Amino acid sequence: MFQHLVRCGLGSVAKLVYMKEPVMVLQKLKGLSKLQKEQIVQYSKTPRGYKKQQNKEKIGFLGYIFLVVPATTFCLGIWQFNRRGWKIDKIAELEFKVKKSQPIALPDSVELVSEEDYTKYKVTGTFDNTQEIFIGPRSLLSDEGGTRGFGLISSGEKVGYHVVTPFQVQNGPRILINRGWIPRTHLNPNSRKDGQIQGLVDLVGVLRSNEETHPMVPKNEVEKVTWFSRDIDALASRLGTEKIFLDLDMVSSLYAAERGGPVGGQTRISLANSHVQYMLTWWGASLATTLLWLKRFVW
Repeated sequence: MFQHLVRCGLGSVAKLVYMKEPVMVLQKLKGLSKLQKEQIVQYSKTPRGYKKQQNKEKIGFLGYIFLVVPATTFCLGIWQFNRRGWKIDKIAELEFKVKKSQPIALPDSVELVSEEDYTKYKVTGTFDNTQEIFIGPRSLLSDEGGTRGFGLISSGEKVGYHVVTPFQVQNGPRILINRGWIPRTHLNPNSRKDGQIQGLVDLVGVLRSNEETHPMVPKNEVEKVTWFSRDIDALASRLGTEKIFLDLDMVSSLYAAERGGPVGGQTRISLANSHVQYMLTWWGASLATTLLWLKRFVW
């Protein structure tokens, strides 16, 4: 630009440009023609494709240390991805055990009963319908995830209680059976007399352990018949049974359910699976910190 201004007879302006005196340049431009001003403006533009050279920091020791953050968060995302796969397989395994596996006979000795949750057992014995504990409120579950058209739920109620009843195994221990779900309007046994099974029956149930409760769930008042959670130790002490608790399956409850009794098959596979959220969170943090590192040390 400096040489062009000299060739155009604008040496005084060129000198001021070279000396970086913008105020004096403006004063000189007042006496120039329109064509001369346009030439100055045209040749004062930044050349196309020119980029100002930026001095980037050297990576150095701290720069490499900073790389630990995106690398670590990426690895945590991979770990959550693998955990998600394990959890999906575990849920499928439990679903198979609860719904499709073949039951085994309940051992005569309590010590031989498996402590593994969701083990399926078959038992023969009699209910003690004079002692019932109701656990709830609970929503109704079914194989399809909705409600079934038995007489006891014809009103459309979907919130109720689980009925826990002592069960005397033939030539065996006295245990706890969760017979299934009833609406809150059927807590009184007289409202479901036909569903109170009498005599010797063959049943299949799923072994359960104590229920993990949220801190906001009230504690059970053991002297009452309505409880908030499944506390097997307290139930066994209250009803005089062994600490063995079975959830009755759907098929075993059909006869009673069609006559107004509890609906079985209320075993909920309660395994939290939030690994997708954690996985995306870690990978998002890894991407963000990687971009910050590149912007500071590379771009």
